[in-house]
Amino acid sequence: MDGNTNTIEAIRQWFRTCPLLSGKRVGANYIGEKPTQFAVIASPSSIITRENVLGEEVPAELQQLNYSFAATDNYGADIAVNASVQKLYDDIVQWILEQNAAKIFPVISLGKVRSITPTLTAYPSQVGADTAVYRIQLKIIYRRF
Repeated sequence: MDGNTNTIEAIRQWFRTCPLLSGKRVGANYIGEKPTQFAVIASPSSIITRENVLGEEVPAELQQLNYSFAATDNYGADIAVNASVQKLYDDIVQWILEQNAAKIFPVISLGKVRSITPTLTAYPSQVGADTAVYRIQLKIIYRRF
C-alpha cells in the first residue's frame, strides 16, 4: 500500500493481513445480511483543532479517526455457536492489540498512524433470529503530514 491509498481501503487491507481472516472478503462501509461477511465501517470522527499564535483555529497535529470492524455472523439459541463466534471476534481484538504493540499499522494518506486500539470489546450490535452483526469499535490516532 502506498501513501495515496484512501484511509478505509488502507484499513481494509490491513485487516486482510489478519490470519483469522485469511481468504475472507473484507468490505468497505457495507455488510451483507448472510453469514459470514466482514467489513470496515467509517464512524463519525471530530476534527481536533488548536489555536495558533495568531489566534486562529487550525487542525491539531494529532488527529483521531473512528471506525468499526463489523461482521454478519451466525447467532441464535445454540450456545456453542454463539460462544465460538464470540471467540473469533475476541481473537480479532487480540490481533489488533498485538499489531498495535508491534507498531504494524496501515499507511494512510492523511498522516502517519500512531496507534489503532479497540474502544469497545466485540459485541453483537444488531441481533436477528439467526444472525447478528458483531462490531469491534476502533480508535485510530495519527500524526498529520
